[in-house]
Amino acid sequence: MIAETWRLPPKWHVPRDWIGERCFVLCTGESLKAQAHLVPKLKGRIIAVKHAVLIRPDADVLFLSGEGCVNVARVLIPVFTGQYVIVRGKSDPEIPAHVKRVGRSKVHRLLDRPGEVMGRDSGTSAIDIARQFGATEIIVLGMDMQGGHYCAHPMQYPPESHFRQHMEVLPMLAADAKARGIRIVNCSPTSAVTCFERQSLEMFL
Repeated sequence: MIAETWRLPPKWHVPRDWIGERCFVLCTGESLKAQAHLVPKLKGRIIAVKHAVLIRPDADVLFLSGEGCVNVARVLIPVFTGQYVIVRGKSDPEIPAHVKRVGRSKVHRLLDRPGEVMGRDSGTSAIDIARQFGATEIIVLGMDMQGGHYCAHPMQYPPESHFRQHMEVLPMLAADAKARGIRIVNCSPTSAVTCFERQSLEMFL
């Protein structure tokens, strides 16, 4: 029986295959809808968080995390045509064996701990994955932190306390990235995140 024989897969160590490259991180904030027509034009590495893969099924990475991850995986993994599916968390026996697993660090800083990523939310963890791959320019879309999601999120309009918890780790991420020579640019058209450089997405097409 699966329940008797399944063992938690080991944590995956992200390979440094993107050294010096640009990576777009597609988060699931509602503003991604306004940029969906531009996303197919993006050139460079791409990490698609959850349902963002529906507009870039050829992304390099499909990143999954959170409650109900296995239900989302059932829908999105068959759509994905890229290289890596990465799940943050304990995984599940129903998730295919080729899916890579990473843990979430309890220290919300950019630390070099193989198999672990920082961040309370999926978007922040995806930025750290891009950094671990070696990307030195990370362009973020859909990081709104204002309520509402591009996808059918289980908590479509989270409470303010939820956002405060997620926001509090971002200044540390910004400072650590700057110290490491990593440029993070927030191209979300509407965003409460102010600690990253802000630019229009059109600058990177």
